[in-house]
Amino acid sequence: MQSKRLFFIGSLLPCLMIILSLTGCWDSVELNRRAIVSGVAIDRGPTDEEKYVLSFQVIIADEISGENARGASPVVVYKGSGRTMFEALANASRQTARFLSLGHIRVIIISEKFAREGIKDMMDVFERESETRLSSYIFISKGQPAIESLTTMTAFGKIPANDLVEKLQTTSKQYGYNYRMEVDDIVRGIQLPGGGPIVNGVMVIGGDQQGSNDSLKDIKPKAILRVTDLAAFKEDKLKGWLQGDEAVGTSLIKNEITQIPEVVSIGENEYVSFIVYLSQVHIHAEAKDPEHPIITIYISEQAGLEESPNALDLTDPKVVNNLSELLEQNIKDKLHAAVSAARSLKSDYLGFGEAVERENPRGWKQVKDHWDSIFATCEIKFDVDIVVRHTDMRNNSFQFNNIR
Repeated sequence: MQSKRLFFIGSLLPCLMIILSLTGCWDSVELNRRAIVSGVAIDRGPTDEEKYVLSFQVIIADEISGENARGASPVVVYKGSGRTMFEALANASRQTARFLSLGHIRVIIISEKFAREGIKDMMDVFERESETRLSSYIFISKGQPAIESLTTMTAFGKIPANDLVEKLQTTSKQYGYNYRMEVDDIVRGIQLPGGGPIVNGVMVIGGDQQGSNDSLKDIKPKAILRVTDLAAFKEDKLKGWLQGDEAVGTSLIKNEITQIPEVVSIGENEYVSFIVYLSQVHIHAEAKDPEHPIITIYISEQAGLEESPNALDLTDPKVVNNLSELLEQNIKDKLHAAVSAARSLKSDYLGFGEAVERENPRGWKQVKDHWDSIFATCEIKFDVDIVVRHTDMRNNSFQFNNIR
């Protein structure tokens, strides 16, 4: 009996030792020793020794909570430079008494200058680093240093990075062609056959009082942070900017439209406005002959009439059908503009090559090395179907009744 008890204790002790050794984490950092980073800006340095200039927007928790607020800025920006991103991070950490915590980064802003050189090395870091998350939003700073977007205070939020995320979410639902683009989306876009990713642009309008709350004391802010055009890439290098019809058509083809306003001309200085929603897109490639593929873009959408300041009889089905046809032509014009822009930039970010590869994998291997020349001349068809579902709160305008 005694020997069994000793055997049990002897077996239990090693287990207890193992459990006790697993109760801690060698690299743990207490919460009160962390500086929460909400946004990162990446600028190109003047030399290769300072190639990466990283700016970290750090949240000042006391100013956010309000209990121990001192009336200072709710965020502060620390900057570091180096030959690599990790070296720049290490240099920036010399300026703060806490560890820069990267697990809550919401936005990553890259300068246009750096984006034209290439972003694949940066994406590798964000994908590899264990603290960062792949759901951070990516932006390209259009024509400005990226740091300017992190040092502009905003009226609707204490933290500029959060405000930028909310602006993107709002415009994607109301205006249309800007949509969420995360680290993971950019990494996959770089690997797109013959193409590259599409990235949202951002810029500061005004900017006389960046980094100061003084610009918010006026009814009209001196500096406004704005989500702007779409940056089009070839592999990992920025090739150009898309705006207007080119941007709308690109987002339509990539099936990223939630809803978007459309204005149809029905005569001289006469227009009808629609809201287009429930867009469904399918890209089909006839690729039996991969050297001469035929790409067909099928789009079905629904629309609601929002504005008709004229004397149209909206109870007449023929009138509504005519408006649907005009609306379909509007959408086709935007698709043509998107394809023309992609061809001029020599980048198949629209995903036509991917459709050919999906349809004929063996044939794609034969053409992938010279896909650029095929993409520039291949036949592209558009099949658009739009149904006008409603005219909102009323049918005919009161102007129709007055004329009748």
